[in-house]
Amino acid sequence: MFVRDENFALLITWTCYGTWLPGDRRGYVSNTRLSDSTYEPKHNIPGTQITADHAPTRQHAAERQKHATATLDQEHAIVAANAIVGACATRHWHVARAAMMWNHVHVIVMQCPDTGPEVRRILKGVSQNAICKYDCKAKRWWTEKGSDRYLHGERAILAATQYVGNQLNPAGRNRRYEGDCSRRAAGFTPAVVTKAIRQPG
Repeated sequence: MFVRDENFALLITWTCYGTWLPGDRRGYVSNTRLSDSTYEPKHNIPGTQITADHAPTRQHAAERQKHATATLDQEHAIVAANAIVGACATRHWHVARAAMMWNHVHVIVMQCPDTGPEVRRILKGVSQNAICKYDCKAKRWWTEKGSDRYLHGERAILAATQYVGNQLNPAGRNRRYEGDCSRRAAGFTPAVVTKAIRQPG
């Protein structure tokens, strides 16, 4: 169902493959591997604290990776962003704000279906295909799933827009890409993002 409502938006987020594994110190919503090879069920009840920083779980997840860890540099971030903007323009969706970091992606979409997984599948698919086509080789760039936050009301949309915009702020937690993607945000300066999301649909 399409939502033609200026007071509704989706904040879509996904990570680059292998960059945020179960057991990560930043927190994770997955089963925790115990010393006897059994698992503690994941903590995914809204309002409860998530699990974080569990080395055995992180090591086990890394050993089970089927593909190499992927990180975005500026070149590939722009390719992915253009594909995302193009897919939204074709469908008459509006990108309110987007940010491409070395290890994850945020996109706020308006005038779109109210089914987050569907929108996320499309954005991930077109950007994955665009990067592979650009490189002339197949590679797994994104994790399988992601996050879909349903934003209702001007205040919620504004807060999310500011949050995503701050990902590109050099004074913020994620610095802009400066040539080394190992620990930094990859991709756009605010000017490049603004140019990308204003391309005519």
